[in-house]
Amino acid sequence: MSVEPELSVIIPWYNRPEIKVSLRENRRVLDRPEIEVVVVNCGGDGLQLGEAFAGVNFGGLRCVEIESEGFNKSLALNLGVFAARAERLFFLDTDIVLGAEFISSALDALDETCFVTADRVHESQPQDDSGEENHLEEFAHVVQFVAKGGRRAQVETNRVRFDDGSRSGPGLVMLSRRHFLEADGMNSDLEGWGWEDLDLLLRLQFLLGLEHRRAGAVTHLTHGDASRSFGGQSQAAREQMNFTSCVKNYRAGYFYGTYADDVRTSGERLVSRETS
Repeated sequence: MSVEPELSVIIPWYNRPEIKVSLRENRRVLDRPEIEVVVVNCGGDGLQLGEAFAGVNFGGLRCVEIESEGFNKSLALNLGVFAARAERLFFLDTDIVLGAEFISSALDALDETCFVTADRVHESQPQDDSGEENHLEEFAHVVQFVAKGGRRAQVETNRVRFDDGSRSGPGLVMLSRRHFLEADGMNSDLEGWGWEDLDLLLRLQFLLGLEHRRAGAVTHLTHGDASRSFGGQSQAAREQMNFTSCVKNYRAGYFYGTYADDVRTSGERLVSRETS
């Protein structure tokens, strides 16, 4: 009988070539009996993904596939959780390489009162501004909502640290399955991707009163937006549209996702694929 994993790492994917590098580099961190890695192919080219798996297959790595006309990150994460087995979840982007101590530091920070996001994200090709004088240490952009009755929720859309050039990583989230399900998961009514990760963090605070903690460092594989899919829209336009939709939900007092609906309508169409 196989041992149930302690952590499920879920990677949503749609035709992103960076996964070939990230899987290879992350194997040193994720190839452990207590960790499973579930790559969710949401409408992408299965042959391309199969080529990425070649040569990096390891015991806890598997792939599930959902037919979709386009990429919907929230749908991919919801169905990834449905396919996952562990009681602790970590949402990992396809273009992220984990620091050696990231998983252990995030797990140490995680408990029943909180969720955890990546503290520092470094670029694989950092911009060289070493010759510029700078009297600032950090810059942060924070969005806060206050509901009637005094409930508060806030997110950092970004935090830049000028000493090492890192930024925060609010979309790299570790949390318990129980908390995820109590919030009914991600909201796949949002278009594609953009703001969907911050929406989850806000709803976990509004619904469950969870604390937001940060831990660990990762590296982002630097690329341009040409490698992303925006469905014919700019990144800013897509994110603004999703943000407006989320605010409408909050104003109506609705703080839930679409996990149950997604599993009911798409769970039976989720197909497991071999990774080697």
